[in-house]
Amino acid sequence: MTTPLEDLSAASFEPHIGAEFTVESGGTAVTLRLDSVRLLGHRRPEAIRDPFSLGFVGPQGLRLPQEIYQFSREGFGVAGIFITQTGDGARGSEFEAIFT
Repeated sequence: MTTPLEDLSAASFEPHIGAEFTVESGGTAVTLRLDSVRLLGHRRPEAIRDPFSLGFVGPQGLRLPQEIYQFSREGFGVAGIFITQTGDGARGSEFEAIFT
């Protein structure tokens, strides 16, 4: 079962820092490691959570277009998360998701 985005917060991801997530789109699966969870400031009055970002790292040379991917991990469940590629270097391919 997919976790609704409104149920996710930085605290949902913090226990999984350093863990690998299976990421699926269009029948293809890759593994991304959750590298960071970062709070982004104060919540707006109408917001459902404090804003935060997630940083993921994958294999060097991996290219994923900006879109929603199904992220899954045992102990976490499944969530559709929009990611953007932010780089590709010695650490690997880097991706970011921002939740407001």
